[in-house]
Amino acid sequence: MKAHLALLLSASLIVACSDDSGSADATQDVAVAVDAADISVTEDAQSTDSVSPTEDATTAVDTASTPPADVSVDAPSPDGSDAGSTPDGTATSDIVEPPDAIEPEDVAPAKPQPTEHPPIQETYETWIGDWEMTPGQENTRCVIKKLNNEEPIWVTGIHSQLGTGSHHMIVYRTADSEEQPEPFDCDPFTETLTGNAYPLLITQVSEESLVMPPGVAVKFEPFQTIRIEAHFLNYYPESITAHGDVSFDTINEEDVWSEADMLFYGDVGFELPPNQEYQTNWAFLPVSDGVEVFAMTGHTHQYGTNVEVYHADDVDDDSTPVYPLETPFQWDEAPVTQYDPPLKFNGSNGLRFRCSWNNTSDKKVGFGESANQEMCFVWAYYYPSSGYQVCVDIKGLGLDFPGLGDSVCCPGSFVCDLIPGFL
Repeated sequence: MKAHLALLLSASLIVACSDDSGSADATQDVAVAVDAADISVTEDAQSTDSVSPTEDATTAVDTASTPPADVSVDAPSPDGSDAGSTPDGTATSDIVEPPDAIEPEDVAPAKPQPTEHPPIQETYETWIGDWEMTPGQENTRCVIKKLNNEEPIWVTGIHSQLGTGSHHMIVYRTADSEEQPEPFDCDPFTETLTGNAYPLLITQVSEESLVMPPGVAVKFEPFQTIRIEAHFLNYYPESITAHGDVSFDTINEEDVWSEADMLFYGDVGFELPPNQEYQTNWAFLPVSDGVEVFAMTGHTHQYGTNVEVYHADDVDDDSTPVYPLETPFQWDEAPVTQYDPPLKFNGSNGLRFRCSWNNTSDKKVGFGESANQEMCFVWAYYYPSSGYQVCVDIKGLGLDFPGLGDSVCCPGSFVCDLIPGFL
């Protein structure tokens, strides 16, 4: 995975540097996602995606996942230096600054935010599965299915259930026109590199619910196409059946106050030394004025010991921890924190975070999809929407191109338009 990402970025940059046609300005904003998280899922032998009426508004559950936060990040520390690591294996700080901040489209809603959840109108259901897995088998599979909504709908709650052996599951809203209802082998987050799919829910536990604040929702077009990616690892002595279920609670359009989205940030350039503890650089992500984050979670694999996030004024501000809070971080049951009231940003503050591991193996461990490799991700759900945004810290990939910096963020980086051409 690490080598694959480096190859994509390198090829993209070579094209950018050697293009003498004077044609395109390679800095147009394009939604791109990291070659990211593992996933897991399960499914029932249901015949078609269904919709069922409900009466009451869904209450918040201890979970989360949907779209990104309004943040732009693209550059390294102001002096362009790489902070490196201290003698004890702890990386030093890294400030990531935005190229051109993307301002929210509806910072000042025309009507006041409701104080109570509007009634749920309908619940749409879909799933992934089923396939058999022998002991020790690991794979990621996808399905692409259309919901049966004849008109646009507004989704305010997303719920998931995962079967035995599930590792992670990612639910996307996608522009794909053709369905692929039978599970097929796939790679996590590849579709987002084309700007064609946007994650709605990234779940790491057997049951999870993302319930958005009152009046906050995500719009689905008629017969909305949904992509589900499920990562399963059978660590049992007997065979298992892989399956996952997803449901979407909707509200009336007149009850919608603001649209939600997701911020996704990852570090892919680390390497964990054998039999040692290790931490990434502290990273600081400036967040645009008016953004309100209502849920957040972190993600590592089995050697992960913590993902720490602060609501901060700068990379050194450790006064306000926001993740994890009461529930300690556990890599296989990573807590999802929902904020009521939401975290507010004024354009001069942002999120400060880092990941920690204890590599108990005798081998070096780098970034990758497998459960025997590692990841470092934070995703946050916010409103009002400015679109899905992704930033990847690439310092450890060994890429040396003028103007690239320590991070690639999309939209915002000249690399964003180039990567899809190499998929």
